[in-house]
Amino acid sequence: MPISGPGPPSSVLAAQVEALIERIDANRDRQCAQLRASSETEARDLLRSARKDALADVRVAIARERKQSEQALQQAVAAATLEARQRTQAAMRTLLTMMWGRIEAALEARWADAAQRRSWLEAAVRQADRLLSEHSWRIEHGAGWPAEELGALATLGFAERRGPARKVELACDPGVRAGIRIRTAGACLDATAAGLTTSRTEVESVFLALFLSPGKPR
Repeated sequence: MPISGPGPPSSVLAAQVEALIERIDANRDRQCAQLRASSETEARDLLRSARKDALADVRVAIARERKQSEQALQQAVAAATLEARQRTQAAMRTLLTMMWGRIEAALEARWADAAQRRSWLEAAVRQADRLLSEHSWRIEHGAGWPAEELGALATLGFAERRGPARKVELACDPGVRAGIRIRTAGACLDATAAGLTTSRTEVESVFLALFLSPGKPR
């Protein structure tokens, strides 16, 4: 009958198996923990990257919207400015049309007033004295002047002379309704209503300057 050697007790084997299982479980838990940590790190990195990208997208969108808003505002301002300029130009054209429709009657009304007619004549003679070098004048006036006003006109022409005595000739021109025309051998100063409004551009510039001056009645 063979004799067998002594074998390990069953309790020792069970303890070894239990220890092996514990090491396997511990290793598994450690690997799982590492995987969770790695996953959490990756998740945080992904979340951080996603937030960064989202923030960059928001900034780009805000910049784009701001640029579009600025462009829209600039376009609106330009359109409003153009519209205002067009309205102003239309108003000025209407105003000038009204002025030209009334200026002839206004000048004739001014000429019909004795005091204003005197101022008109004095201004015309002063300007002629500055601009006309000839000492002989032919002053053309309208029809129907009283003799006393003709005498006053001749005297006015003589009185403004700054040098030698001036020769003044009065001549009636029925075509002159308001104002006078002063001629010399080589020049003419037209101070009639028609002559004063010959330069349309100059008349309009003076009128608008007076109309738009602060404090002027409208």
